[in-house]
Amino acid sequence: MGLFSIGKKKKNEDQLNVDNELMSDKIIFENLLTDEDQYITGLAEKMINGHPLILNFEPLDIDQANKVIAFLSGVIYAIHGEIANVQEKVFMFAASDVYDDGSMEEFLKDVVE
Repeated sequence: MGLFSIGKKKKNEDQLNVDNELMSDKIIFENLLTDEDQYITGLAEKMINGHPLILNFEPLDIDQANKVIAFLSGVIYAIHGEIANVQEKVFMFAASDVYDDGSMEEFLKDVVE
């Protein structure tokens, strides 16, 4: 079962909106403004503790973005996670169990639209 399990029952639209609000409480949304080690390791610690990260790399220059992606890719590897492309310069980093039941894909569709 994934972190955001919707379950087997069909839910009405109001209940799905409540579920999405609960999901957004667990997900860390960040507009990356820096590649400082302390900041990035803090984000990695949150991911290790079970919080998916949705990160916007647009404000960073290419070297800063590559540094952050390389570091977080190592963390993803260590926790057996996955990286999902949400938009052109927006990526989600999370443990693989977050994607198990398909609710994360539904949540991302709602967020992107």
